[in-house]
Amino acid sequence: MANLQTLCRTLHHCSEQKVATLNQLVAALDQVWFGFTKIFPNVSSKTSMEFLTHYPSPAAFLSASQETVIRLIMANSKRGQAYAEKKYASLKQSAHEAQITGIQSQALFTCISVFVSSMKHTIEQMNRLNQEIEALSTHIPDIALLKSIPGLGENLAPLIAAEIGGIHRFKKAKQLVAYCGVDPSVRQSGNFTGTHNKVTKRGSPYLRRALYIAATVAIRKAANGSMVNPVLYDYYQEKTKSKAKKQALGAVMNKLLRIIFSVLKNQKPFVLITPEEQRARFNKKLAFVA
Repeated sequence: MANLQTLCRTLHHCSEQKVATLNQLVAALDQVWFGFTKIFPNVSSKTSMEFLTHYPSPAAFLSASQETVIRLIMANSKRGQAYAEKKYASLKQSAHEAQITGIQSQALFTCISVFVSSMKHTIEQMNRLNQEIEALSTHIPDIALLKSIPGLGENLAPLIAAEIGGIHRFKKAKQLVAYCGVDPSVRQSGNFTGTHNKVTKRGSPYLRRALYIAATVAIRKAANGSMVNPVLYDYYQEKTKSKAKKQALGAVMNKLLRIIFSVLKNQKPFVLITPEEQRARFNKKLAFVA
């Protein structure tokens, strides 16, 4: 687990570095070529990165032949000529406007080249880390179990498994919740006990971040319109009736962690059961005992 934890944490830092560099790149582009981010909304895409590698300024792009640029766009986007020609036309119009309204600064053009180069290197290193994490994950059964929980996927499951470090360390779900720092703090003063309290934020910040992302995903709708996790979605909606949205999400994180504990402790994949089904099973068990 130690090796997996090191790789996952390094991947996290690389991801943060990529985001920071991307923000710097977008800020520079907005000064020298304002319309670029509208043409390439995903600035970190392969097509955008390769384009900026060759043409970091409007002038550099306008001096290139149309055929060369279209060929570059087609090769990196894996799209047809019609798509590439449309992109080229938009870029050409935007570049002409940028030469009039944008800041023509060689320093900024150099910075754009540096940011793009840095991002490409970071993405390359992240791909390498992901490959090693995937290779290690095949030997850790807990990761496959975690992937069965809606909201946890290829990236979050290895990180959560690595940060927990083995469920045998915890006898009860409450201990795992406390270890992760998502248990609510208690504020007391004399006879007063606070009811709207923040989480304690003890334990691993990497684990808390992973749980936050997983909880956020779990209460969303999937691409097909269905809920990712209907039970957690209903739980979240119920909590928002008496709590702020941030506090309600914290409650979802807490519940998700208890689900993780149950899955790992029992060594069985997650099965989605509604509260009604759970009550029916419980009543059936009681009737059997009686």
